[in-house]
Amino acid sequence: MRLTLCVLLFVAGSATANEKDVFLLPYFLGNGETGIYFAVSEDGLKFEWLNDGRVVMPSPKWGNERLTRDPSIIYHNGRFHMIWTTSWNSRTIGYASSKDLRQWSDPVRVNIWGDRTDVRNSWAPELHYDEDKQEYFSIWSSTTLKELNDGDGTTDPHGYDHRTYISRTKDFTSWSQPELFFAPTPEHGVIDPYIARDDRGTADKTDDRWVMVIKHEMAEKDGGKNLRLTFARSMQGPFDPKLGPPIVGAGTSIVNRMGEGPSLFKRHGVWFLYWDAPGSQFSYCLATSRDLKTWTNRSAEMSLPAKQMRHGTVLVVPRTSVER
Repeated sequence: MRLTLCVLLFVAGSATANEKDVFLLPYFLGNGETGIYFAVSEDGLKFEWLNDGRVVMPSPKWGNERLTRDPSIIYHNGRFHMIWTTSWNSRTIGYASSKDLRQWSDPVRVNIWGDRTDVRNSWAPELHYDEDKQEYFSIWSSTTLKELNDGDGTTDPHGYDHRTYISRTKDFTSWSQPELFFAPTPEHGVIDPYIARDDRGTADKTDDRWVMVIKHEMAEKDGGKNLRLTFARSMQGPFDPKLGPPIVGAGTSIVNRMGEGPSLFKRHGVWFLYWDAPGSQFSYCLATSRDLKTWTNRSAEMSLPAKQMRHGTVLVVPRTSVER
């Protein structure tokens, strides 16, 4: 599961940010038992505490599903929507919304898997808005008992066998039944998917494509613990099941340690890839590229207000929403 990554996501429906925007980073501390915190940045590199480092949304009192790990936020039609991981081994995700980042709706525990009991977990849900289909959707990592016990040799070192699943909603009240969203060929465990649009810079949007960065979750000796890319013609796929070569993480020249929890976006013609690298000299990493092929390590330029900030989501928001 993602630990210290933050994700940079543009405001839904907006292609670029302007000088009136700032970068907001929701994150959690410890195991996620206390709630969600915010940090803010002018440039997406150097972050400072917001709210003096105090919790913004306290952890809900949901027994063994009360964690607030891996918060993912989007801003759409004047409202912030947030989802998160509720525990290490649960079939639910959390949801809340806000108009001003201060007052949040009562948290809702979304029983994303319904009556199914053959699912071990629901990790790191990422929230997206599909403009073409006018719907929100979440993608996340889960291990089903069928996948875990099929004897295909794809179980990861931690005893899971993750694939990527999707559920859709238009109102955050009713969610569609989860469907398999992505499984690589050759088949193996993958976690922490994140999708970004590759705008080719032309007036014709039909030449755009979608990029998904995802973690190869097998052991390092099996080529895993690194981040790879795959592509599709539409936001909800299908994505090419054959992953590209590792770009950062174990087995690469850029932070050659386990890499996970990626996020990816394109800004002024440059791709920014953020990820977490536990055990490295960096608690949080950044690499940039102009072509998604050649990457430059910029991790040393990053600074965060706390050493143990855990995985969140950076999104570009109007400066006024933070100043309030």
